[in-house]
Amino acid sequence: MMEYYGNGIETFKTFVKFSDVSSIHIENATRLFNQREWSDLNIYRTKRRIEASKSLYLAKESIMEFLGFGIREIRNISLLKGVFGQPVIVNNNNSSINIGISITHTEKTIGVLLFDQRHPMGIDVENKTSTDSEFLEPYFTDFEKRMIKNSGGTLSKEILFSAKESLSKILKTGLTSPLQIYEISKYYKQGDTIYLFYKNFVQYKTTVQQYG
Repeated sequence: MMEYYGNGIETFKTFVKFSDVSSIHIENATRLFNQREWSDLNIYRTKRRIEASKSLYLAKESIMEFLGFGIREIRNISLLKGVFGQPVIVNNNNSSINIGISITHTEKTIGVLLFDQRHPMGIDVENKTSTDSEFLEPYFTDFEKRMIKNSGGTLSKEILFSAKESLSKILKTGLTSPLQIYEISKYYKQGDTIYLFYKNFVQYKTTVQQYG
């Protein structure tokens, strides 16, 4: 899904795509992957290599759609890992591409987000559990725990964890930094969407939607 965001007089294009893991067939991956990508995939064991191949396949299909590329052009684009483990889009023809990418997955779902580097974004998807993932408790401040408790069921640990992880991807820290520094300071709900704001990173916000 292509979307456009306004920021002042600027308009930024983004692209979001989710897919069931079981619906991604990598038999035709050779038409999209290049030698650099195959080399990276071959370091994984079989199961992890299949998972990584499906993520890469969906990501490259998304890049093609976002940029209007054909097969020849997409094979000149590599999706590699940066020094922090983050996915990085590299043009093998040495000309720069001003596009960022964020990838998320669960056991059954893969999501890809493409965005203009001038307007950084991150994405995360989590499975809802009946116990609200009690093991996530250490990732929250006392303020956040009270906010969840007083939200009347609007918020959950999984919602806040997902928001924090999406921000950590923008900042390229991942889970290496204590997630308490990404404390949620406030929220509001409009329709089916929840908007979350951060105490220490006031320039960012996260939108959350629940499905199923």
